[in-house]
Amino acid sequence: MKFLVPLGGDIGDSFGVLTSPAHKGVARGIIDGLPWAADNNAFTQGFEPVNYFSWLRNMEPYRDMCLFVVVPDVVGDAIQTGANYRHWLRYFESWPVAFAAQDGQEYLPLPQYFDALFIGGSTQWKESQAAISVIRRAQKMGKAIHIGRVNWGRRYKMFNILKGSESFTCDGTRTRFEGKSKTLRAWGGYEAQRPLITI
Repeated sequence: MKFLVPLGGDIGDSFGVLTSPAHKGVARGIIDGLPWAADNNAFTQGFEPVNYFSWLRNMEPYRDMCLFVVVPDVVGDAIQTGANYRHWLRYFESWPVAFAAQDGQEYLPLPQYFDALFIGGSTQWKESQAAISVIRRAQKMGKAIHIGRVNWGRRYKMFNILKGSESFTCDGTRTRFEGKSKTLRAWGGYEAQRPLITI
């Protein structure tokens, strides 16, 4: 799995970038042509449509390397997230979009249109067979897979053994706890280790 790092500055060329309007300016990695994705701030600050779409317009020069933009979701609530997705999707026009899977998505159909599946939800749900079942459904549809909040090796290994995980992306906020240099060294070490068996 490839980490999308929520940082500016020099992060090398082994990672991608996860950005949002909360980041002031355009991250150097994005300017340098690294793959990137955009979060919607629903988990941390709440989605603010006017500011968000103004910011997204400013990101248009870098759209060619955008993996996905996460359509507004509601953490832990698959039903409300689905309603939000249906409401907001049309506003994202030609951007590649991610649908955020939340608790309960295993009982619901996936949208007809999306480019990437973003595994969100509570910690319990994210690490459950229910979440894996949703990943499998999205893979059968040919969708990209992204795993949210992958900070430590245990969670990385949990998803890294899934078939197709070599093309997954993931993100985390570990830099807040351990700083940039230590975190990037650790994450780089994770990426260098492919599992012997996949399931």
